Amino acid sequence: MVRFTLRQCAYFRAVAQQGGIAQAARVLNISQPSVAQAIDKLEAVTGLVLFERHHARGLTLTQQGRLFLDHVARLDDHAAQVEREAMALAAETAGEIRLGVFWTLAPFHAAGLIRSFAEAEPGVVIRLHELSLVQLADGLREGSLDFAVTYDQGAPSDGLSFRPLAELRPMVVVAQDHPLAGRSSVDLSELALEPYVMFDAPGSRGYFEGLLAAGGISPPVVHASTSMESVRCAVAAGLGFTLLVMRPPSPVTYDGREVRTVPIRNDLPALRVVLAFRERRHVGRIAQRFSDHAAACFAARHHRDR
Repeated sequence: MVRFTLRQCAYFRAVAQQGGIAQAARVLNISQPSVAQAIDKLEAVTGLVLFERHHARGLTLTQQGRLFLDHVARLDDHAAQVEREAMALAAETAGEIRLGVFWTLAPFHAAGLIRSFAEAEPGVVIRLHELSLVQLADGLREGSLDFAVTYDQGAPSDGLSFRPLAELRPMVVVAQDHPLAGRSSVDLSELALEPYVMFDAPGSRGYFEGLLAAGGISPPVVHASTSMESVRCAVAAGLGFTLLVMRPPSPVTYDGREVRTVPIRNDLPALRVVLAFRERRHVGRIAQRFSDHAAACFAARHHRDR
């Protein structure tokens, strides 16, 4: 445990630089006894002999004093830096945001959101965590995350608040040579006997199974994967159709084939993307600016994609 103070270290540094207690006292604009007592206390708690006392020539540093002075100088510089950073934090021009993003949303939104906010707020660092829906909700409640870009379903929402960011409409995805590839829309009943490629990522399977049930169909599952791109590759290879809400900008899959997306005519609920945060948390200016920035970014992207 540290038993000396920054003030004592500052007095010691002044004496070392000025060559005596009287000189340091004048520079510091305090009494000589205050400086002398600080030096005595510093030597007592550190067990060091910092100065050699000369009756006529004041004080000179011992070897221990010279070495300790180097440490004190670094400590003083660090303390000044801490003070500046504390002032920046108090003014909320600097800080950190611990951001969680759902796995399947991260490739589409995380990097752009982080970069654009860094350009607007260069003093704020964003720490990214890609997690499942349940992990995101738990992290917010436990306080290990400040915000999460996630869906408003798939995990318990107690203790959380949501700011809507976007609404995603599910779509059918088929190979480019599938008979439905050129259609303007499709009813799910038309796919009742079609083989189904399941996107089996945590939190996603239940949602898509619910959509199929809402459409009154239960197609045979021929392939399943937790990777969205593996699902698209399987569809492009002609194994079957799938349902997705996220659409990569290119129809080309990793293996060089292509898929086509077809809107669904059925009246199905949209999947909401939200910015989630813990209820009754302290909302500082940095947090509010990030929340507003995220909403603006999603709104701009929605406008571009229309």
